[in-house]
This record gives sequence, structure tokens and C-alpha cells, in this order.
Amino acid sequence: MNQINGCGERAARRHPGLSYWTFNWRKGGGSQRMIEIAKARHFYQQEYCGCAYSLRDTNRARQARGYPKIRLGERFYGDDST
Repeated sequence: MNQINGCGERAARRHPGLSYWTFNWRKGGGSQRMIEIAKARHFYQQEYCGCAYSLRDTNRARQARGYPKIRLGERFYGDDST
């Protein structure tokens, strides 16, 4: 969290009038609220961090457990599986 906030603060300093809000959305039920909103709005649910290495490693782990590979762009919050 500190690393992410530090990056956000440094990026915001480069742009006059822009501020970065360091708020931990995971506390106080924020994560659950995020899931509720994502399900209600049918947001895309990414199953890995977003980098090619994570996709590769996640798919390897899934295959080792007998699960299918991630299919990009096909999983959304609110679907039967989420």
C-alpha cells in the first residue's frame, strides 16, 4: 500500500491542481462494497494482476490443479460463478 501510494503521490505532483487520495478502500467494508457495485454493474472480473507473467503463472497453476486456462474478457462480476 505504501509503494502504491508513493507512486500515486509522485505522479500527482507532476500535474498542478491534481491530488492523489491515499485512502485504504479495503478497510471498513470497502472490499465488500466494491464487489457489490461490480456485481450490480456487471464489471469485468480480471483473474490475475494484469501482467503477462502473472497470466502465465496463474494459467500454469490452474492447469496443475486441473482447472482451465483463463479466457480473457469472459468473466464478469455477477455471473453465476462469482
